[in-house]
Amino acid sequence: MEILVTAAIIGYIIYLRYYADLRNKSEKDIEKLQVGIKLYNTGQLNDALVFFTQYLQKEPTSSVAYLYQARCYRALGQLSTALNALKTGESYDDTVADLHVEIGQILYDQQHYAEAFLEFDKAVFHSKGLLADAFQWRGLTRQQLQQTAEARQDLERANALRQSESTVNTTSGGDAGVFFDRKLLSHAIVILINSALLLIVIKNTSVIHLPYLLAAIAATVIGFLEPKKGWILAILQASILWISYTFFTITPQASGARDLELFGLYGSIILTFIGSFIGGILKRQLAR
Repeated sequence: MEILVTAAIIGYIIYLRYYADLRNKSEKDIEKLQVGIKLYNTGQLNDALVFFTQYLQKEPTSSVAYLYQARCYRALGQLSTALNALKTGESYDDTVADLHVEIGQILYDQQHYAEAFLEFDKAVFHSKGLLADAFQWRGLTRQQLQQTAEARQDLERANALRQSESTVNTTSGGDAGVFFDRKLLSHAIVILINSALLLIVIKNTSVIHLPYLLAAIAATVIGFLEPKKGWILAILQASILWISYTFFTITPQASGARDLELFGLYGSIILTFIGSFIGGILKRQLAR
Protein backbone atom coordinates (compact mmCIF):
# COMPACT_ATOMS: atom_id res chain seq x y z
CA MET A 1 0.00 0.00 0.00
CA GLU A 2 2.84 2.38 0.80
CA ILE A 3 4.19 1.77 -2.71
CA LEU A 4 0.83 2.68 -4.20
CA VAL A 5 0.70 5.90 -2.19
CA THR A 6 4.24 6.80 -3.29
CA ALA A 7 3.29 6.13 -6.92
CA ALA A 8 0.17 8.27 -6.52
CA ILE A 9 2.17 11.16 -5.07
CA ILE A 10 4.74 10.95 -7.88
CA GLY A 11 1.94 10.89 -10.43
CA TYR A 12 0.34 13.88 -8.76
CA ILE A 13 3.61 15.82 -8.94
CA ILE A 14 3.74 15.06 -12.66
CA TYR A 15 0.13 16.21 -12.95
CA LEU A 16 0.95 19.46 -11.16
CA ARG A 17 3.89 20.06 -13.47
CA TYR A 18 2.18 19.37 -16.77
CA TYR A 19 -1.61 19.27 -16.38
CA ALA A 20 -2.76 21.30 -13.36
CA ASP A 21 -2.76 24.59 -15.19
CA LEU A 22 -6.41 24.79 -16.21
CA ARG A 23 -6.15 28.12 -17.98
CA ASN A 24 -6.97 28.28 -21.66
CA LYS A 25 -4.37 29.29 -24.26
CA SER A 26 -5.39 32.94 -24.29
CA GLU A 27 -5.07 33.22 -20.50
CA LYS A 28 -1.60 31.68 -20.64
CA ASP A 29 -0.61 34.03 -23.47
CA ILE A 30 -1.65 37.07 -21.43
CA GLU A 31 0.80 36.03 -18.72
CA LYS A 32 3.61 35.55 -21.25
CA LEU A 33 2.87 38.91 -22.87
CA GLN A 34 2.94 41.01 -19.69
CA VAL A 35 6.11 42.88 -20.70
CA GLY A 36 4.57 44.00 -23.97
CA ILE A 37 1.19 44.73 -22.39
CA LYS A 38 2.86 47.02 -19.83
CA LEU A 39 4.69 48.82 -22.65
CA TYR A 40 1.38 49.31 -24.45
CA ASN A 41 -0.45 50.48 -21.34
CA THR A 42 2.25 53.06 -20.60
CA GLY A 43 2.12 54.47 -24.12
CA GLN A 44 5.43 53.03 -25.35
CA LEU A 45 3.76 51.95 -28.56
CA ASN A 46 6.79 51.42 -30.80
CA ASP A 47 8.55 49.30 -28.20
CA ALA A 48 5.37 47.36 -27.56
CA LEU A 49 4.89 46.79 -31.29
CA VAL A 50 8.43 45.41 -31.59
CA PHE A 51 7.78 43.09 -28.65
CA PHE A 52 4.53 41.67 -30.05
CA THR A 53 5.97 41.30 -33.55
CA GLN A 54 8.95 39.37 -32.23
CA TYR A 55 6.68 37.24 -30.06
CA LEU A 56 4.54 36.34 -33.07
CA GLN A 57 7.62 35.18 -34.91
CA LYS A 58 8.03 32.56 -32.19
CA GLU A 59 4.31 31.95 -31.52
CA PRO A 60 2.53 32.71 -34.81
CA THR A 61 -0.85 31.39 -33.57
CA SER A 62 -1.19 33.63 -30.51
CA SER A 63 -4.49 35.48 -30.94
CA VAL A 64 -3.79 37.66 -27.91
CA ALA A 65 -0.47 38.80 -29.38
CA TYR A 66 -2.26 39.73 -32.61
CA LEU A 67 -4.82 41.62 -30.52
CA TYR A 68 -2.18 43.79 -28.85
CA GLN A 69 -0.20 44.16 -32.04
CA ALA A 70 -3.37 45.50 -33.66
CA ARG A 71 -3.97 47.85 -30.75
CA CYS A 72 -0.50 49.27 -31.26
CA TYR A 73 -1.08 49.71 -35.01
CA ARG A 74 -4.44 51.32 -34.33
CA ALA A 75 -2.99 53.75 -31.79
CA LEU A 76 -0.33 54.65 -34.35
CA GLY A 77 -3.02 55.37 -36.94
CA GLN A 78 -2.40 52.31 -39.13
CA LEU A 79 -6.01 51.11 -39.24
CA SER A 80 -5.80 48.77 -42.23
CA THR A 81 -2.76 47.00 -40.77
CA ALA A 82 -4.52 46.78 -37.41
CA LEU A 83 -7.60 45.26 -39.01
CA ASN A 84 -5.48 42.67 -40.84
CA ALA A 85 -3.79 41.70 -37.56
CA LEU A 86 -7.16 41.35 -35.85
CA LYS A 87 -8.50 39.18 -38.67
CA THR A 88 -5.41 36.98 -38.46
CA GLY A 89 -5.82 36.58 -34.71
CA GLU A 90 -9.49 35.79 -35.21
CA SER A 91 -8.59 33.06 -37.69
CA TYR A 92 -6.60 31.25 -35.00
CA ASP A 93 -9.05 31.75 -32.13
CA ASP A 94 -12.32 33.56 -32.67
CA THR A 95 -13.40 33.06 -29.04
CA VAL A 96 -11.26 36.00 -27.82
CA ALA A 97 -13.98 38.58 -27.18
CA ASP A 98 -11.63 41.59 -27.31
CA LEU A 99 -10.72 40.75 -30.91
CA HIS A 100 -14.34 41.25 -31.90
CA VAL A 101 -14.59 44.45 -29.86
CA GLU A 102 -11.55 45.93 -31.62
CA ILE A 103 -12.80 44.91 -35.07
CA GLY A 104 -16.22 46.30 -34.25
CA GLN A 105 -14.78 49.62 -33.09
CA ILE A 106 -12.89 50.07 -36.36
CA LEU A 107 -16.02 49.24 -38.35
CA TYR A 108 -18.04 51.60 -36.17
CA ASP A 109 -15.62 54.45 -36.82
CA GLN A 110 -15.97 53.71 -40.53
CA GLN A 111 -19.77 53.91 -40.10
CA HIS A 112 -20.26 50.28 -41.12
CA TYR A 113 -22.78 49.86 -38.32
CA ALA A 114 -24.39 46.59 -39.42
CA GLU A 115 -21.02 44.83 -39.65
CA ALA A 116 -19.89 46.42 -36.39
CA PHE A 117 -23.03 45.16 -34.66
CA LEU A 118 -22.22 41.58 -35.66
CA GLU A 119 -18.74 41.86 -34.16
CA PHE A 120 -20.01 43.34 -30.90
CA ASP A 121 -22.68 40.65 -30.75
CA LYS A 122 -19.96 38.00 -31.08
CA ALA A 123 -18.01 39.71 -28.30
CA VAL A 124 -21.03 39.51 -26.00
CA PHE A 125 -21.47 35.84 -26.83
CA HIS A 126 -17.85 34.79 -26.38
CA SER A 127 -17.48 36.79 -23.15
CA LYS A 128 -20.58 34.99 -21.81
CA GLY A 129 -22.20 38.37 -21.25
CA LEU A 130 -19.54 39.51 -18.79
CA LEU A 131 -17.66 42.13 -20.83
CA ALA A 132 -18.92 45.66 -20.25
CA ASP A 133 -17.23 47.09 -23.36
CA ALA A 134 -19.04 44.59 -25.57
CA PHE A 135 -22.43 45.73 -24.28
CA GLN A 136 -21.39 49.39 -24.36
CA TRP A 137 -20.39 49.31 -28.01
CA ARG A 138 -23.29 47.10 -29.06
CA GLY A 139 -25.60 49.60 -27.40
CA LEU A 140 -23.99 52.53 -29.21
CA THR A 141 -24.23 50.65 -32.49
CA ARG A 142 -27.89 49.86 -31.88
CA GLN A 143 -28.51 53.58 -31.42
CA GLN A 144 -27.10 54.14 -34.90
CA LEU A 145 -29.34 51.34 -36.20
CA GLN A 146 -32.39 52.98 -34.60
CA GLN A 147 -32.87 50.09 -32.15
CA THR A 148 -33.61 52.40 -29.25
CA ALA A 149 -35.05 50.00 -26.69
CA GLU A 150 -32.37 47.35 -27.23
CA ALA A 151 -29.66 50.01 -27.14
CA ARG A 152 -30.88 51.25 -23.77
CA GLN A 153 -30.84 47.70 -22.38
CA ASP A 154 -27.27 47.13 -23.59
CA LEU A 155 -26.02 50.41 -22.12
CA GLU A 156 -27.71 49.68 -18.80
CA ARG A 157 -26.12 46.23 -18.77
CA ALA A 158 -22.70 47.77 -19.45
CA ASN A 159 -23.11 50.19 -16.55
CA ALA A 160 -24.25 47.38 -14.25
CA LEU A 161 -21.21 45.28 -15.14
CA ARG A 162 -18.85 48.18 -14.50
CA GLN A 163 -20.45 48.87 -11.13
CA SER A 164 -20.17 45.20 -10.24
CA GLU A 165 -16.49 45.13 -11.25
CA SER A 166 -15.86 48.25 -9.18
CA THR A 167 -17.50 46.66 -6.13
CA VAL A 168 -15.51 43.44 -6.51
CA ASN A 169 -12.24 45.33 -6.92
CA THR A 170 -12.98 47.41 -3.83
CA THR A 171 -13.88 44.47 -1.60
CA SER A 172 -11.27 42.00 -2.81
CA GLY A 173 -8.49 44.25 -4.04
CA GLY A 174 -6.42 43.47 -0.97
CA ASP A 175 -6.38 39.80 -1.90
CA ALA A 176 -5.51 40.27 -5.57
CA GLY A 177 -2.41 38.36 -6.55
CA VAL A 178 -2.18 36.71 -3.12
CA PHE A 179 -1.92 32.92 -3.25
CA PHE A 180 -3.10 32.28 0.32
CA ASP A 181 -6.19 34.49 0.12
CA ARG A 182 -9.20 34.40 2.41
CA LYS A 183 -11.09 32.07 0.12
CA LEU A 184 -8.32 29.48 0.18
CA LEU A 185 -7.90 29.77 3.94
CA SER A 186 -11.64 29.31 4.51
CA HIS A 187 -11.54 26.19 2.35
CA ALA A 188 -8.54 24.96 4.34
CA ILE A 189 -10.68 25.15 7.50
CA VAL A 190 -13.31 23.02 5.76
CA ILE A 191 -10.57 20.52 4.88
CA LEU A 192 -9.50 20.32 8.53
CA ILE A 193 -13.05 19.46 9.57
CA ASN A 194 -13.48 16.98 6.73
CA SER A 195 -10.13 15.32 7.51
CA ALA A 196 -11.18 14.83 11.13
CA LEU A 197 -14.49 13.33 10.01
CA LEU A 198 -12.76 11.07 7.50
CA LEU A 199 -10.29 9.87 10.13
CA ILE A 200 -13.16 8.99 12.48
CA VAL A 201 -14.81 7.00 9.70
CA ILE A 202 -11.54 5.16 8.94
CA LYS A 203 -11.13 4.23 12.60
CA ASN A 204 -14.70 3.08 13.16
CA THR A 205 -16.03 1.67 9.91
CA SER A 206 -16.36 -2.06 9.38
CA VAL A 207 -16.33 -1.77 5.56
CA ILE A 208 -13.77 -0.27 3.20
CA HIS A 209 -16.29 1.43 0.93
CA LEU A 210 -17.45 4.17 3.31
CA PRO A 211 -14.11 6.01 3.76
CA TYR A 212 -13.40 5.64 0.06
CA LEU A 213 -16.75 7.16 -0.85
CA LEU A 214 -16.34 10.03 1.59
CA ALA A 215 -12.76 10.71 0.44
CA ALA A 216 -13.75 10.69 -3.24
CA ILE A 217 -16.66 13.08 -2.71
CA ALA A 218 -14.63 15.42 -0.49
CA ALA A 219 -11.70 15.46 -2.91
CA THR A 220 -13.93 16.22 -5.88
CA VAL A 221 -15.42 19.12 -3.93
CA ILE A 222 -11.85 20.32 -3.22
CA GLY A 223 -11.07 20.47 -6.92
CA PHE A 224 -14.41 22.08 -7.72
CA LEU A 225 -13.99 24.82 -5.10
CA GLU A 226 -10.38 25.53 -5.99
CA PRO A 227 -9.74 24.42 -9.60
CA LYS A 228 -6.33 26.15 -9.65
CA LYS A 229 -5.27 25.76 -6.01
CA GLY A 230 -6.99 22.48 -5.16
CA TRP A 231 -3.66 20.68 -5.20
CA ILE A 232 -2.54 22.38 -2.00
CA LEU A 233 -5.81 21.46 -0.29
CA ALA A 234 -5.39 17.87 -1.43
CA ILE A 235 -1.87 17.78 -0.01
CA LEU A 236 -3.17 19.35 3.22
CA GLN A 237 -5.89 16.72 3.62
CA ALA A 238 -3.54 13.84 2.80
CA SER A 239 -0.95 15.14 5.27
CA ILE A 240 -3.50 15.61 8.04
CA LEU A 241 -4.84 12.09 7.53
CA TRP A 242 -1.43 10.42 7.59
CA ILE A 243 0.04 12.44 10.47
CA SER A 244 -3.10 12.15 12.62
CA TYR A 245 -3.42 8.42 12.03
CA THR A 246 0.28 7.68 12.53
CA PHE A 247 0.95 9.77 15.62
CA PHE A 248 -2.38 10.42 17.31
CA THR A 249 -4.36 7.19 17.06
CA ILE A 250 -3.89 3.69 18.44
CA THR A 251 -3.26 1.01 15.85
CA PRO A 252 -5.39 -2.14 16.35
CA GLN A 253 -3.51 -5.25 17.38
CA ALA A 254 -5.65 -7.58 15.30
CA SER A 255 -4.21 -7.88 11.80
CA GLY A 256 -7.61 -7.81 10.10
CA ALA A 257 -8.69 -4.57 11.76
CA ARG A 258 -5.26 -3.03 11.19
CA ASP A 259 -5.26 -3.92 7.51
CA LEU A 260 -8.77 -2.52 7.11
CA GLU A 261 -7.73 0.80 8.63
CA LEU A 262 -4.56 0.99 6.55
CA PHE A 263 -6.46 0.26 3.36
CA GLY A 264 -8.95 2.94 4.32
CA LEU A 265 -6.19 5.42 5.14
CA TYR A 266 -3.96 5.00 2.11
CA GLY A 267 -6.87 4.49 -0.26
CA SER A 268 -8.39 7.74 0.96
CA ILE A 269 -5.09 9.55 0.42
CA ILE A 270 -4.89 8.29 -3.17
CA LEU A 271 -8.52 9.20 -3.84
CA THR A 272 -7.87 12.69 -2.43
CA PHE A 273 -5.35 13.37 -5.18
CA ILE A 274 -7.43 11.79 -7.92
CA GLY A 275 -10.68 13.42 -6.84
CA SER A 276 -9.23 16.92 -6.61
CA PHE A 277 -7.90 16.56 -10.15
CA ILE A 278 -11.29 15.42 -11.46
CA GLY A 279 -13.12 18.17 -9.55
CA GLY A 280 -10.88 20.82 -11.07
CA ILE A 281 -11.57 19.52 -14.57
CA LEU A 282 -15.33 19.47 -13.94
CA LYS A 283 -15.32 23.05 -12.69
CA ARG A 284 -13.32 24.18 -15.72
CA GLN A 285 -15.63 22.43 -18.15
CA LEU A 286 -18.77 23.82 -16.52
CA ALA A 287 -17.29 27.32 -16.64
CA ARG A 288 -16.84 27.16 -20.42
